[in-house]
Amino acid sequence: MQDKTVLITGANDGIGRATAERLAEKGYHLVLACRDETKAQRTADELVRQTGNELIDTIPLDLADLSSVRAASELFLAEHPRLDVLINNAGVYSDKLTLTQDGYELQFGVNHLGHFLLTLNLLPAMQCSNLCTRVINVSSALHAKAGIDFGNLRGERGAQAYDGGKAYAQSKLANVLFTKELDRRHGTELTTNCLHPGVVGTSLANKHGKLLTKTIWSLYKPFARTPKRGADTSVYLASSPEVREVSGRYFNPSQCLVKPSPTACNEQLAGRLWDYSEEAVRDYLL
Repeated sequence: MQDKTVLITGANDGIGRATAERLAEKGYHLVLACRDETKAQRTADELVRQTGNELIDTIPLDLADLSSVRAASELFLAEHPRLDVLINNAGVYSDKLTLTQDGYELQFGVNHLGHFLLTLNLLPAMQCSNLCTRVINVSSALHAKAGIDFGNLRGERGAQAYDGGKAYAQSKLANVLFTKELDRRHGTELTTNCLHPGVVGTSLANKHGKLLTKTIWSLYKPFARTPKRGADTSVYLASSPEVREVSGRYFNPSQCLVKPSPTACNEQLAGRLWDYSEEAVRDYLL
């Protein structure tokens, strides 16, 4: 598999790290795109030692800063002739209203908007691949509890009205809508699928959560799926020949096709989100 290049966002921790390790074992050429360059390089060095696969590179990527996303895109395109698999894995959760560098609500900005821009900017590398290119978006079953509040994607309603759980669910709905719209627009050039990894014991809720959230999550984590198991469906979608021609679909933690929420299947909503996102990132498109 050394002729296949895979880019994974958020690959230095949690599900991303577990996904990287298993794909490294399969011999893929990996590019770890992470906000913390030191942690990314440490992860790359550890994976080389663990797997014997020396084809592991890193690039700096801060999904909360669209200029960083553009810079990461330019760096990748300059160093790699093609991209065979893009795994939009990185995610953030926050209990309090926080804005990205560009003024968008943090969870929407990182979990959706940054990945939207990265994917569009890397399309040239994916379109030139002579193999079946795959885009994989890590979503969540919580998408079913959300809608898209276009009037509050910049936190317009203020901190007192902010609900971190609803904002997270909204960002995960955006992942599914993006998956379906990307398939409609570019389905002849690549496949794109999304997944729910299960409830996985990562540090997601510990970074920006309130004390109560951190405490509850710390108590629950031992009973959650391990990151290795949480990576099962990402690895399956990235490498299995069974899904080579499957696109625009949503998979559960057992690698089974399931139907997402009715809202996630709304083509008009998906098109509106695409238009909104495209306008939001317009100045950073390559």
